[in-house]
Amino acid sequence: MAETKRTRASVPTEPGVYLLKDKNGCIIYVGKARNLRNRLRTYTGGAEAPDPKVEILRARLTGFEYIVTESETEALILESNLIKEHHPRYNVKLRDDKRYPFIKVTLGEDFPRAYITRLVREDGSQYFGPYTDAKAMRRTLRLVRQIFPVRQCKTFRYRPRPCLNFQIGRCLGPCTGELPREEYRDMIRQLCLFLEGRADEVFRILEERMARASDDRRYEEAAALRDRLADIEKVTERQRVLTARDEDRDVVAVARHATYAVASVVRIRGGKLIGCENCPLDLGPRTGDDEVIETFLKQFYGISSDLPREILVDRELPDRDAIEAYMTERAGRKVICRTPQRGEKMLLVTFARTNARDALRRSFESRHVPRVVEELQESLGMSRPPRLIAGVDISNISGTLPVGTVVIFRDGRPDKALYRKYRIKTVKGTDDYAMIREVVARHFSRIANEALERPDLLLIDGGKGQLSAAAAAVRESGTRGVALVALAKREEEVFVPGRAKPLPFEEGSRARGLLQRVRDEVHRFSITYHRSLRERSARHSRLDDVPGVGPSRKQALLAKFGSVAAIAERTPEEIAEVPGIGIETARRIREAVSREGRDHRPAG
Repeated sequence: MAETKRTRASVPTEPGVYLLKDKNGCIIYVGKARNLRNRLRTYTGGAEAPDPKVEILRARLTGFEYIVTESETEALILESNLIKEHHPRYNVKLRDDKRYPFIKVTLGEDFPRAYITRLVREDGSQYFGPYTDAKAMRRTLRLVRQIFPVRQCKTFRYRPRPCLNFQIGRCLGPCTGELPREEYRDMIRQLCLFLEGRADEVFRILEERMARASDDRRYEEAAALRDRLADIEKVTERQRVLTARDEDRDVVAVARHATYAVASVVRIRGGKLIGCENCPLDLGPRTGDDEVIETFLKQFYGISSDLPREILVDRELPDRDAIEAYMTERAGRKVICRTPQRGEKMLLVTFARTNARDALRRSFESRHVPRVVEELQESLGMSRPPRLIAGVDISNISGTLPVGTVVIFRDGRPDKALYRKYRIKTVKGTDDYAMIREVVARHFSRIANEALERPDLLLIDGGKGQLSAAAAAVRESGTRGVALVALAKREEEVFVPGRAKPLPFEEGSRARGLLQRVRDEVHRFSITYHRSLRERSARHSRLDDVPGVGPSRKQALLAKFGSVAAIAERTPEEIAEVPGIGIETARRIREAVSREGRDHRPAG
């Protein structure tokens, strides 16, 4: 339990975590120590500060708390958790660590599936990640599903007719009940080996199975295995060999500039490069290089699902023993950190450094913010520029076919690949507030589940009521760091949460002009989607709902009688005169089209 202490004399000499506070009681730094009293003496003592960062913290420090732990390893884990929770200004922070996605394989199910998630749980599943490049991760998942025909349906149930994925060879069809469970799970084991970077081992297993199938004259199975081997061979040909030995290791290097850095993690499995994760870092003022690399290792491998036996780093680690103990505990086996000085391993570190510098350069090039976005940031009083703006709108006519849409503007321009459509599911009538709340909730759920980018600013087409509904949905989603704004059509007034009056914008303001462009685009997109649904609904008739009446029979009925209304005036016997229509089907058709006439209401 944490206790606030005014003097360091009462602080114990045991390991633990300390939290430094400023005059407002805000936590400005979180650290761990093997000896709490000695470490806190650094910040509260009168001796010369060992580095510039300690000087800064001394000038702002007015109080502290500490938490005693059983060991230095436990203190290291607690330190990482507290940094994530409090986001202290002077700590190194792995940017957007909560957003990094994983590929989840649901091993707890009889017939597992593989999909993207951001939530790691102790549920018996196997997680692969984190992936810092969501696009690369989605490509990986698409490749995995092409090579391994794993089921993709969210809810598994047995059914007489398998889905389209089975028909096109993208699923083995466990839902038919004809596929042995062990055969399917054998494929899942191969899939997991492939995601671990052990494609060579999968290749060997499949070669042996193909040879047995061929010897037993099971030629169709052998041909399917041959095709899977060819797909895996194409992938492994693109993997670069970095070491002659079949070893598993990560190589970590950091490139930095002022208070911004990028850490590069090169993943090598079986001697081959299988991936490289580039992680942006936010640094506190005057942060030393040792703290940067150590904090990154703790935070990245605190969420990583794959810890190799050896990690090469580009500089010596003062707290090497504690970090190795922490990683060993997480991996369940020995993990070693090394800083090579020569030879093949030093070449790997040089490769990682080059990759980190290149990622830092690309990051700076992409960080150029258009002036109109900077003006909008100033006008709304945001802490960072709204480079990604999401616009939300609702469209319906008297509550019929209600829909919601989301458009995305990146750096002031539409990014149509990220537009999304939603049909309202839970709201009856014309409750615009509830519809806005549903669409925002579903969109942020989609962001979490599909590894989409989180917007910096959420723009609602409406007034204060719609804004409040959207704010409630964002809070309930648990999402942080998203600013909200509403733009009312009538007076073009801009509202933000917590302010009764609209924000003042100068006439002809470029910032408000950007908001108007987003609002107009989402309104256009919403109206277009709603119109397409109305047209589709107008083309639909009761004939489409009659079992046994497909497109051909529907066309034959309309060719003979001219319209659905004319069919409703005929007897079942007359309807049965159409080729392919039996008397029982004719009775069902007659009942359906008669009900359509009774239920018809004019549109409006």
